[in-house]
Amino acid sequence: MLQKIGLKETKEDLLTFVKKNKKDVSVTIIENEDVLLEWNANQKTPLASTVKLVVLFHFVKAVSSGDIKLDEKVALADIERFYIDRTDGGAHTYWLEVNAFSEHATLLDVAKGMMQFSSNACTDYLIDLLDLEKINNRMKQAGLTEHDELMPLTPKLLWPAYVSDHEQDALKQMSGVSHEQYKSLMNEIFNIMKNDPEHKKMLEEKIMEKDLLSFRIQSLLTQKLTKSTTNQYAHFMKRLQDELLTTEEKRLFSQIVLGETLKTEKDQYIWYKGGATLFVFTAALYRKTDISSISISLFINDPKAKNSHWIGEVFNEFMLTAAMDQNFRQRLIQAFTT
Repeated sequence: MLQKIGLKETKEDLLTFVKKNKKDVSVTIIENEDVLLEWNANQKTPLASTVKLVVLFHFVKAVSSGDIKLDEKVALADIERFYIDRTDGGAHTYWLEVNAFSEHATLLDVAKGMMQFSSNACTDYLIDLLDLEKINNRMKQAGLTEHDELMPLTPKLLWPAYVSDHEQDALKQMSGVSHEQYKSLMNEIFNIMKNDPEHKKMLEEKIMEKDLLSFRIQSLLTQKLTKSTTNQYAHFMKRLQDELLTTEEKRLFSQIVLGETLKTEKDQYIWYKGGATLFVFTAALYRKTDISSISISLFINDPKAKNSHWIGEVFNEFMLTAAMDQNFRQRLIQAFTT
């Protein structure tokens, strides 16, 4: 009997997976002006890094209005305040390696670090610079009403160490907090990260030494992430092109977001951002050609993290194929409609 040894899962396996696990999937597909598929489209899911699209939207508007300048220099040390070692899949370190900065990066570099490398430290630097309240206000104005308010990404990782030395006790203390208490705690930890490097270092070391990012704690932290729906994100991506951004702003958005390198001759725009934790995979993708446009948002919940080891390997390719290949897209739609 042949065994599946050394064969990697493919986008076809993921298509089979979503068919079999429809209750854990939400998806919205808009082609031109028509909504082709809405499945669990209003089910709120933790966004992971897909939320960075909202930060980029505000960043582009802030550049456009002259509040910030793309070539403004930022000390790397100021960004490092928001970096927590071994917590972002190597994204931040990779951004630094590829660019080989000396001691400074430009704001444009930092924005690319957030979107193309998915550095959480770059993201939190920009959140701090741009002002969280302003980002949240602009998000609502842009029609993202079924969207939790944005919070900084990195403080939650230090939260277990901030409240306890022991995993069990940390879990107990973290489980019962109200939203307002959580928000207040995140502000406190964010301020430590910005202003008290010694305290931050101590919390970081404690996280590693005491194993305070256990499976159960990571599960709880995922549920605390900013949540939204595929309906919101598919429509948001389309509206960025249709009405929310000027031609000049679209050019800048395209320059920063992941996608420019994926374009074919037919494409005017490809905008893409995915996000993942052990327990969720999320993405929003917009593609515009001379004759059509496609907006797809897909979120997958994997509450026991049984499939995260392979879904992450094929998720981006799956999304791109759904946008580029009409036949594959049709099969995805049929998975939910037949």
